[in-house]
Amino acid sequence: MTEKLMPNWQPTAIYLDAFGIAAEQHKDGVRKGSSIPYISHLLAVSALVIEYGGTEVQAGAALLHDVIEDTDLKDKFYLGALAGPEIAKIVIACTDSFEEPKLPWRERKEKYIAHLREMIAEPVTNAAILVALADKVHNAETTANLVLLEGLTAKQIFVSPPFNAGVDEQKWWYTSLVTEFSKSIVAPKLVERLDRAVKVIFK
Repeated sequence: MTEKLMPNWQPTAIYLDAFGIAAEQHKDGVRKGSSIPYISHLLAVSALVIEYGGTEVQAGAALLHDVIEDTDLKDKFYLGALAGPEIAKIVIACTDSFEEPKLPWRERKEKYIAHLREMIAEPVTNAAILVALADKVHNAETTANLVLLEGLTAKQIFVSPPFNAGVDEQKWWYTSLVTEFSKSIVAPKLVERLDRAVKVIFK
């Protein structure tokens, strides 16, 4: 008889509060070029974090990883008061822009890549890496599905609006992410998924 396994963790107020904040702050948001509620992306990223061994704090941070960039909740200290300092620390580490107006797209992404490189080089694994990786995987796989299922090309997909950078810049961005995440010991199978999706997009 197979022994019943118990979950790694069970949801507490940590996760439920994070979901409530995300649902409220992103209630008017949609996925790029669609009417799909933005919460779908946040739930998908959180699900990936959970499936690849993340803690409740990491899963909660995944729900809030875009809250500073994309909503009116800009105050890091207020976020910490609402969601807890551990979640806020991860969200801050995953945020590529705190300025208003935002820096130019390429400058923001170059700073993010440099920051990601620093996090990966840290002697103790940074909890934000898994959240950042899951975010990029969901974005890449969603885009790859446009190629596989709808027959679109990267050039057709990456147009403005809704995207802020064209196909060449996006290719640099995604290939740079694969390069950096491949240096990490975090969730190698998830890195493989990112690499596979990027190859589909820019074939």
